[in-house]
Amino acid sequence: MKADLQPFMLSTALLILAAISSAATACRGPLDFRGASPGELLVTLNADRPDRVFAKSAMANRLLGTVSVVDAIDRRRLANASRRAAETGWPEETDVLGYVHVSRGRDAHSYRIGATPDGLLLFDDLREPRTFAMDMADCEPLLAPLLGFAGDHAVPADVPLGEVVPALRPYRRSPLLLDTATIRDRLSGGRRSNLPETQRYLPDEQFFVRLPVGYSARFPAGLIVWIDASASGRPPEVFNQAADELNCIMVGAADAGNLRLATDRYQLALDMVATMVRRYHINTNRVYVTGISGGGRISSGLVACFPEVFTGAVPIVGLNAYKKVPLGDGRFVVAGFGRPKAASWRLLRTRRIAPMTGPLDFNYREMVNATRIMTSDGLNVRMFEYEDMAHTLPTADRFLEALRWVDAAHAEEAQDAAEDAEKLLAGYVSRYGEVPAENEGQRKLLERVAETAPWSLPGWRACELLGVAAPLPTTDSVPDAGTTDPDSP
Repeated sequence: MKADLQPFMLSTALLILAAISSAATACRGPLDFRGASPGELLVTLNADRPDRVFAKSAMANRLLGTVSVVDAIDRRRLANASRRAAETGWPEETDVLGYVHVSRGRDAHSYRIGATPDGLLLFDDLREPRTFAMDMADCEPLLAPLLGFAGDHAVPADVPLGEVVPALRPYRRSPLLLDTATIRDRLSGGRRSNLPETQRYLPDEQFFVRLPVGYSARFPAGLIVWIDASASGRPPEVFNQAADELNCIMVGAADAGNLRLATDRYQLALDMVATMVRRYHINTNRVYVTGISGGGRISSGLVACFPEVFTGAVPIVGLNAYKKVPLGDGRFVVAGFGRPKAASWRLLRTRRIAPMTGPLDFNYREMVNATRIMTSDGLNVRMFEYEDMAHTLPTADRFLEALRWVDAAHAEEAQDAAEDAEKLLAGYVSRYGEVPAENEGQRKLLERVAETAPWSLPGWRACELLGVAAPLPTTDSVPDAGTTDPDSP
């Protein structure tokens, strides 16, 4: 059976040969300067080294093509890890992500950055014919910003708004791959598992996407990942109201229903996030997962086992737990996944989970008791129960009610930040007027505005006055991100 891991033995073989040659040449790695760390390390989307870098505004830097300015601590860590790098080739299947520019004094290098399917990050020198390989796990400060939105904020979306359509290819692999080690670490709580490794092959998969009617790449949207119980994979129309009102993109995978391997369903959900976050401007604090029946069970496992990816969940008429769940008649339902390890558990406690069911649903008693188990363990789980709800999708209003509760804390945080930024911007205008920055003091104040609420209206206005953004079209407005009352239904 085909799998993303199978065709790529070449790059591993190249590494082995390269490691031998690199030892002979005493290579010290792409990010090391004769035993010292870089004085500057910039991660960009294009090959040109930026001629302007802002110290306090990631938004302003991103508008100039710089996705990260790596701090001194991470520069030292990367330099140390870089000394274990091996010289290699550039396999054809390498996924180009962006560029890294490093310098120390007058010595400077620029590298094209690519990811291989077997977990390596490649550094291809733009000046000299040499390529280095490092383990992705050692390169998180470089990798994470390169996996975000890579498009132009002023360019319209590539698919119609408000319609469920096939997502354009290619699809991107998640950096989280469900191999044996990851299954044990994430899905089994560190214990041995009999679950098979993922067998999905992305070129053969089909994703569906729906952009909300108000989507603009200038303002980050939320993301709703749909886990279907059937083979369809198309996000249901009943979710459209919530997606539009809360400004959320929806995505689902075909042929990923209850008959598919559970590990493939988990993996495809992770791949859908990786694809959507790279292609569209998404607030990664608002990545939610929902599903129905068996898909609801998978959705509860995703938020529990990968809480750094999924920030909330709405499991519909299906809910798994990390402990066996009593049914009240002497029977139990086995645990759907292992209790998350300490770091994931701490993060999971900050997530909201909103199971939806009713007395007419044959999973009702299990979901009630699973909710009790999780809430008693300190998790933020609130059941949305309706007397007339059977084993079906909720109504549009009810799904909006549940998702709004899941999203409320993030919406409130965004609104508070925008209000703070508006006050800072008003202070700038009252002091200097509606004029572009002319000195360092003015620039620092505008940078603070953009850093307080990036990608908000005051953030865009600050970047306009900094000279890195054109005025917004008068038709642009910030899409609604939901209620600001965290306890509101």
